[in-house]
Amino acid sequence: MRIEILDLSPAMETGKGPLVAFRSLSGQAWARWRGSELPQVGALVDVEVDVPDEIARWAIVDGPATMASDTPRSPVRIRGVVATVDEDAVVAIRVGADIILVELARPIDSVQPGQVDKPRVGAAIEFTTPEIDIYPYSV
Repeated sequence: MRIEILDLSPAMETGKGPLVAFRSLSGQAWARWRGSELPQVGALVDVEVDVPDEIARWAIVDGPATMASDTPRSPVRIRGVVATVDEDAVVAIRVGADIILVELARPIDSVQPGQVDKPRVGAAIEFTTPEIDIYPYSV
């Protein structure tokens, strides 16, 4: 995913990277920076987005692909279309032109009543996660 760095917030926890605000074609959000060097505000960077926690709640929705959060440490809302569903509950979600892999909680662990264990390929889903990590790479 190509992003533009908008802001940096220093790491408050020892051993964790800083938080960065970024803008992509799918919206604006905050994420934990996992690169070895700090990015510059205004830089365009290619990153892989990682959702570190299992997703226990998701919903079938309509609307455009979205990745959004308001402030550092606020939950990140992600909306996209299911591209693939693996047997081990890993789901590839297309958010705009990019793919994000997420792991769904087993249905027995789900806190959403009546939720099926996995969404279907082609379904547009939305979920919220406490945070996302971004890993820079060179193309």
